[in-house]
Amino acid sequence: MLNFHEPRLDDKPWIDEIFEGTEYFGCFCTFATLWLWKERYFTEVARMGDCLLIRGKDDNDHTYFMYPMGKKYEINTAISALREDAASRGERLLIYCAEKWQCDELRTAFPGEFAFEEQRSEFDYIYKSENLMHLSGKRFHAKRNHISRFMRSYPDWAYEDIGASNSRECMEFASSVLEKAIVDQEGEETVELCLENTAIAKALGNFERLGMVGGLLRVGGRIVAMTIGEPLNRRVFVTHFEKADTEYDGVYTMINHQFAVNRLSDYEYINREEDLGKEGLRKAKLSYCPDILLDKYSAEDISAGKTK
Repeated sequence: MLNFHEPRLDDKPWIDEIFEGTEYFGCFCTFATLWLWKERYFTEVARMGDCLLIRGKDDNDHTYFMYPMGKKYEINTAISALREDAASRGERLLIYCAEKWQCDELRTAFPGEFAFEEQRSEFDYIYKSENLMHLSGKRFHAKRNHISRFMRSYPDWAYEDIGASNSRECMEFASSVLEKAIVDQEGEETVELCLENTAIAKALGNFERLGMVGGLLRVGGRIVAMTIGEPLNRRVFVTHFEKADTEYDGVYTMINHQFAVNRLSDYEYINREEDLGKEGLRKAKLSYCPDILLDKYSAEDISAGKTK
């Protein structure tokens, strides 16, 4: 029987060990993602040998699992264990955010036993770091204009790494952005914004222990934008949070660019996560011309009643 539990900070070493050396690109494949959002998604983790198993609950209170993760796992054994866990609650196994190669692996191991459905709102937007650093060519003309306008408008701007000396100030800034954002919001959107702010506070409060990397922009000494992320592996960096005061023209483009230039040159790719089905967010992420749009699928076990 699997021993699922809510992720704790002392789980980080063994989860990092399982991820170490993998070539995952998806934004879920980091310890901080699991820990920071555990309240939002009711995330639980379990270890099965050298395999990480993850389960959570969707907005309809249905239990879902992530595809088994790690360098070494036996797919039949892992899926059988997840099936048993789902069945113990009277549910079918439901896997969320499976990448195409994982769906192919399921089809090969369990032909005809899973139904797949595209999850467009969960696609990751992944960019070559050199493109976000240099913004070269016609396709980034508008972005370069935004940066030039920012520099002209705010000549006293400055970039700064996030660390112990400014983390409290960053939290105060994030809270001020939240307050402005919820003025015209209500209901579910407000709840999501508050949950994100809680995740940011956890990230800043455990910055070094989580292995976070962040940067901020100041204008006249005042923080006007900040961003926080972490390495996924030696090739990929994941940007988890990006907050800015939109009263400053071009501020989002500027923090994106400055963070890439100052901290991300050692990574081949930058994963800026999904768009959650939000039209404005999708438009913004597409405007940076992603080099990889990492498709995700749900996989529902339909084997019940089949003749083996």
